Amino acid sequence: MRQTLRSTLKQYIIERLWRLESNRRVFEGNAAILMLHRIAPIDSAKLPINEALKVSPEFLQSFITEAKERGYSFVSLDELAHNLTESKPFSKLLCITIDDGYKDNLTYGYPIFDTHRVPFCIYVCTSFPESSHNMWWFGLEDYLLANKGGGQCTDSAHRQCTESSELEHLEELFLSLRAQIIQNSTSYTDSLHICQKLGIAYNPRTYDLLALSWEDIAYIAKNPLATIGNHTHTHPIFNRLTPQEISDDIAQAQRLFKAHNLAPRHFAYPFGGRIEVDSRYFAIPRELGFVSATTTRAGSIYPAHREFLHALPRFMLTDTFTLRHIYRPRRRKVVVS
Repeated sequence: MRQTLRSTLKQYIIERLWRLESNRRVFEGNAAILMLHRIAPIDSAKLPINEALKVSPEFLQSFITEAKERGYSFVSLDELAHNLTESKPFSKLLCITIDDGYKDNLTYGYPIFDTHRVPFCIYVCTSFPESSHNMWWFGLEDYLLANKGGGQCTDSAHRQCTESSELEHLEELFLSLRAQIIQNSTSYTDSLHICQKLGIAYNPRTYDLLALSWEDIAYIAKNPLATIGNHTHTHPIFNRLTPQEISDDIAQAQRLFKAHNLAPRHFAYPFGGRIEVDSRYFAIPRELGFVSATTTRAGSIYPAHREFLHALPRFMLTDTFTLRHIYRPRRRKVVVS
């Protein structure tokens, strides 16, 4: 209830401030990069925290249609970067980026982008098509849902979940365990050991079918609308690794891309928040030759970002997103750190 009230109040404030045209002109910027993860129908039987990674196909289609009707143009990362580096005037541009490399990007997203002729970039974490990933967030979710009705309590995680039968309580437990997993691991792959220590049992290979294969990626890459980006190999938390370890992980991903006749020019930081990757690491993708790099800091794109091509902010696109979210009051107009 408290979270709902906060959300309602936040939306009310946004609506009120949106009406102040002078403020809107300052903060809405010249462009916005949108961040997606999964494109698939929302499953009400699953935990909302994981379903929040999704954009439903219906919403995505309606969003694209509305944006075009309101005078927005969809552009590729290459075009956006070119406009910035060449100091070309631009306004009302939207750029769609998708993190990780889920199969539903092809099954649900690709036909929509192709039909509406919308450019898009999929930042692929190469452990996904290599089937060496560990999608622990799905393993944790399935473990909690499977054990919510009780049973033999063999470990601390199981004891907690048997006491929480309602979905909202399971989500609270999910968030608690999620924090423990993230705090004690450096990447998606080594988090399996953390889950095992917590007594959370699952087989990582169960979720291989959720990932794009190299054949899928090759098919997508043939479309001129598509850009394939680098999202590292193991999806590490940068602030827990040395610069050399980070460079090695990115280079490993680039070698795998090259083996499949791909050469990504754009990069997305794993996680991408200030806690996981601070400004000390922004030089790494630049030194490795990437044209741009995106974070998960929320903010619009301005001409001044030509000086910060490797720290570009993005807005998370979900089914509750509106074009008014592009306007977001903040302490700094140009978000770069």
